[in-house]
Amino acid sequence: ICSAHKQPSRLESLLAQYNKSVEPVLIVGCAGGTDALSGTASYLSKHPVISCPPDGMNNSCLTNPPGSSNAFVLKPANVARLAAQFFAQQSPEICAALDANTREKILKLEEADSKLRSKL
Repeated sequence: ICSAHKQPSRLESLLAQYNKSVEPVLIVGCAGGTDALSGTASYLSKHPVISCPPDGMNNSCLTNPPGSSNAFVLKPANVARLAAQFFAQQSPEICAALDANTREKILKLEEADSKLRSKL
C-alpha cells in the first residue's frame, strides 16, 4: 500500500524493486481522487499496470499524460480475470482455473438459453 501523492519516494523505491523481478508482475492501482498512483506507476514500471478505482468511474485514470500506459478496468472481478489471463501462461493451475471458469459460464448461458427456448 502506497500513496503516489503522500509517499512518492516510497512508490519509486517499490517499483524499482519490482522492476528487478525475473518473475511476471502485474500491478493493480486502486486509487480514488486524481489517481496519481496508476499513472505514476505505469510510467516508472517495466510491468503492466491496471487502474481499478475503488469509487467507480474515475476519468483521471483515463487522462494520464503521455508515457503513462496504464490499462483501465472498472470492475474488480474483471481485473481478477485479466490477472488470471496474464499469469495463465506461467501457471498450469491458473490456466486450469481460468478454463474451468469459462466453461462454467458458457454452460450456464447454454442452460438458460435451452430453458427459454423450451418455453416457446
